[in-house]
Amino acid sequence: MTDPNTTTAADESAIDSDPALEPSPEEINAWAERERARRQAWLAGPSQEERAEYATHLRQRRLAEAFDEGEVILQERMRQGLHYSREAQLAAEGAMSLFFRWSQRTFAELVKAGREWEEETALPRMPRRVRMDDEGS
Repeated sequence: MTDPNTTTAADESAIDSDPALEPSPEEINAWAERERARRQAWLAGPSQEERAEYATHLRQRRLAEAFDEGEVILQERMRQGLHYSREAQLAAEGAMSLFFRWSQRTFAELVKAGREWEEETALPRMPRRVRMDDEGS
């Protein structure tokens, strides 16, 4: 085990070298030069590569937005299609129901009217002569 009261040479060298609380003049000058270069680059504007990259980015974003709008329109049309197809199905079923009910009622009425017409237009029956047993021999 190591004794916590003992110090090593590395610990002593770290204690001896007093850390600088402020940057050195060389560090300040290097930072100022980097900042000048950054500001000059900003004033110069984007390079051709940066412009091309940004144009590609804009194109892709617009395509994605158009695709999203297309999907929204497509989903709305699908919803409307389902809605109207359901209404068409209900209308067809309702028409068949009405036709069936109408046909049953109308068929009975047509049969009745046909019988009445037959009775009205049929020739009167000729009275048949019924033979008696006395006659004919």
